[in-house]
Amino acid sequence: MKNAIKMLTWSCFAAALFLATACGGNATKNEHAGHDHDAPAATETAATEYYCPMKCEGEKTYTDPETKCPVCGMALVVKED
Repeated sequence: MKNAIKMLTWSCFAAALFLATACGGNATKNEHAGHDHDAPAATETAATEYYCPMKCEGEKTYTDPETKCPVCGMALVVKED
């Protein structure tokens, strides 16, 4: 009888633990499925301008930070106003 109560207690505990992790885990993953917190906002990207530090093309600026200077190939730097 004592073993049956102990087995029932552990079974209930295991079932409760399984249900708590199974139900709670999916809710937190799906609530952020449609967006990326690490991606910059569209307004931040559009407002930031980059230029070649060698000024190969004069005062020409670019909006894509991954772009390199088409003349010398150097990485672009942020233009400070």
